[in-house]
Amino acid sequence: MTTTPVVLVLIKGLDIGGAERMVAEAARHWDRSRFRYIVAYALPWADALVGEIESLGGYVRCLGRSRRLSPGVARRLRSLILDESVDLVHAHLPTMGIIARTVSPVPVVYTEHGIASSYRLSTRIANRMTYRRNRAVIAVSRAVADSVASYPGPHPVVIPNAVEVAVTPGAAREARAELGLAAADRLVVHVGNIRPGKGHQDLVRAAARLRSPSPTIVSIGAETYPGDLERMQRLAESEGVADRVRFLGERADARSLMAAADVYVHPSTVEAFGVALLEAMALGRPVVATAVGGVTELVKDGETGILVPPGDPDALAAGIERLLDDRDCAARLGSAAGRHASTRHGLEPMVRAIEAVYDEVLRR
Repeated sequence: MTTTPVVLVLIKGLDIGGAERMVAEAARHWDRSRFRYIVAYALPWADALVGEIESLGGYVRCLGRSRRLSPGVARRLRSLILDESVDLVHAHLPTMGIIARTVSPVPVVYTEHGIASSYRLSTRIANRMTYRRNRAVIAVSRAVADSVASYPGPHPVVIPNAVEVAVTPGAAREARAELGLAAADRLVVHVGNIRPGKGHQDLVRAAARLRSPSPTIVSIGAETYPGDLERMQRLAESEGVADRVRFLGERADARSLMAAADVYVHPSTVEAFGVALLEAMALGRPVVATAVGGVTELVKDGETGILVPPGDPDALAAGIERLLDDRDCAARLGSAAGRHASTRHGLEPMVRAIEAVYDEVLRR
């Protein structure tokens, strides 16, 4: 009699973020007739997505007992693997990948969500030193795969991120009403936590370069390091756009605000993939994005959006203005973006591709 293989999906936290969102989204399509899934995370305070996963029938365990990682996380991870007769660990992001490779008595599949050079030096060194212990590696974009190509260990298989989005017209109207915007008012939306590499300063400076009448620009996302939000607010004041650039913090209804946008902007200077960008495209929004990392695999300039150089507020402003001024162009690019997202980045095919990796590893 065969038993159903047990897969432990491991991630540092379950707050709202790109990799975390992918775990929660994937849970909708896990083939529970073939695998029994457990989700484990290490930071007890980072639990925004726990309820969503549990509502889908997921079994979620927290390994941490404090705000920071401690040696107890590794010990409890090993105990969980043994107690639940886990057959395979699927670790996301370097920190949990390093821990899993160090203590797991069963095979580790590792998903790399970031450009290797964007991590701290200590993280890069530990990731590389333990990398050969991965049984298989998944990269979310070709740019990510290229960034770890020299690491000793399995060659990465590229499985791009995917999304499913559905926002009612009523939700989009309510989002605009909350912002105090009339139907004719122009709205530019950005989603990304405030941290290095996300380009918030370029977004603020681009806002200052937009011709009058300027649109309302909202940026959705929590600050990663204390003081970063205040720094961006001060920059908006010094650029004279504090009344037009709003920082809304973390929002569970971010997709409703995206759907309400006339233009979605993605100003990152470092980007492995761009989950929020893909969500905006799936919603049929015309996008302006910087040509970095995996973004160029999503957006084809002049076909599914507008690409501009990173770190260039003038080019960012010009791209935004082009879409605001030319509604026919915006509509064409938005429609093409939606088609690209639905045909090339379906969530169920992504999950099936990941489960095929599990099958391969378990057969060895």
